[in-house]
Amino acid sequence: MTRFLTFVFFVSALPIVGGCGDKKNPDGTTSGPPARISAGGSTFINPLMQKWSSEYKQNKNAEIDYVSQGSGYGIEQTTKKTIDFGCTDAPMNKDQLAKAKEAGGDVYHIPLTMGAVAVAYNVPEIAGKELKLTGEVLTDIYLRDESVKKWNAKRIADLNPGLALPDKDIVVVARAEKSGTSNIFSEYLSKASKGKFKASTKPDWVQGVTGQQGSDGVSGFVKGNSYAICYVEVEFAKKNGLATALLKNKKGAWVGPEAAAVTAAAEEALKTKQDKEPYSLHDLTYSLTDADGAKSYPISGLTYAVLFAKQPKDKGPALVEFLKWATTEGQSFTTELSYAPLPDELRAKIKEKLALVTFE
Repeated sequence: MTRFLTFVFFVSALPIVGGCGDKKNPDGTTSGPPARISAGGSTFINPLMQKWSSEYKQNKNAEIDYVSQGSGYGIEQTTKKTIDFGCTDAPMNKDQLAKAKEAGGDVYHIPLTMGAVAVAYNVPEIAGKELKLTGEVLTDIYLRDESVKKWNAKRIADLNPGLALPDKDIVVVARAEKSGTSNIFSEYLSKASKGKFKASTKPDWVQGVTGQQGSDGVSGFVKGNSYAICYVEVEFAKKNGLATALLKNKKGAWVGPEAAAVTAAAEEALKTKQDKEPYSLHDLTYSLTDADGAKSYPISGLTYAVLFAKQPKDKGPALVEFLKWATTEGQSFTTELSYAPLPDELRAKIKEKLALVTFE
């Protein structure tokens, strides 16, 4: 009799023990522990990725662990398969693509969001005033050209009549590590200067350019140092209270780093055949820099998720579901963080691409 009672107690206790680890889904059902997806890379998208991770954890039975270490990290760790997917603002080049194919086959680039790379600065004398810069002047600032080493240089003053620019040296700040933001910025400088500057995720900065790690690093440095200038995703500039310059675009209009101006650049880019590397190497990759259109902001870019076309059966479906959510429902969170939502035309193409992912 005693053995029988013990057995009954054990069976009745099982649902209670099992239920402790269960998570209630939005439809009222319960499921097991949440799936965990590891990702990393671009600092450009990090504010949005953290928002997505939080929202997705609350509403779906999955957690996205994102490490913000730069686009180079995202590509390298995806290739090594130490993370489930990477994020990059610069599409893979030929060498990177070859290494990835050797490691795991075809790689897909899935656009996640669009944003502006702001030219942010800290000049107390012109706080609250608009500063205008051109691509040519900006290029020479980063090349430490003698003609634009001071804030009151004639070339800058001519663009800003009536602005009380100080006789102070410009402190030029750049990203120190491999960075998709650097790629977007240097690609713009290359176009604006007709090849005088070379596009790269890690440009060979001249002596006198101060390197800082990550978007937080460059924006934080400029915040703490008067007369400094940097390039950074616009949300980081806003977070640090930095002013951002107006830039003259391809049509001669002065435009700031606003979401609508990024959308305008994307609309023009989608009309243009992407026949230059690395964009020509992939589907769904587009150069948004120096785009046509009077409303286009000239230093705009896309951030991509990079993932293998063949995914493992255990995590692959959860990864694809997250990317589907991020490129549909998740787009509703973009504008509050100063990004621009993906165009409907592009989202339709992304849906088709994600349907091609296989699970083994």
